[in-house]
Amino acid sequence: MNAGHSQQVAEPCLVRPWCLVRVKGLVWLGLPAEDFARASRFFAEVLGLDVAFDESDTIELAADNDDRIQVFGPGHRYFEIFRSHGARIVPLLEVDDLDQARATLAANGIDFIGEPESDGVWTWITFRGPEGSLYSLGSRHR
Repeated sequence: MNAGHSQQVAEPCLVRPWCLVRVKGLVWLGLPAEDFARASRFFAEVLGLDVAFDESDTIELAADNDDRIQVFGPGHRYFEIFRSHGARIVPLLEVDDLDQARATLAANGIDFIGEPESDGVWTWITFRGPEGSLYSLGSRHR
């Protein structure tokens, strides 16, 4: 620093209220399961969750409030992605503005796993949190 000149340091995004991600809720959990059949039966038959859809290597189950658990078996691409990153459970947090949330995460040095993805209901991004766990943020199509 030169004498008589002060250097301003940018305030980290984490402390600026206009760049906070607004999470509406935890709405989905993704679970890679080595024993896909056993895990699927547990959630459907023991916990009584309703089957939302059932495919050869993935099943999504819904609670009464429509929160979801999706189990991925070996061979499913999300099983491989989650396991390759050491994830056992991946939560999806709902946000209103996914683009703003992604920009906020990027401004805070968060690493993304792949590109945003979409299905008939959701668009989501997956990222590694600062402690190393995987998370997803998603917004519903309007």
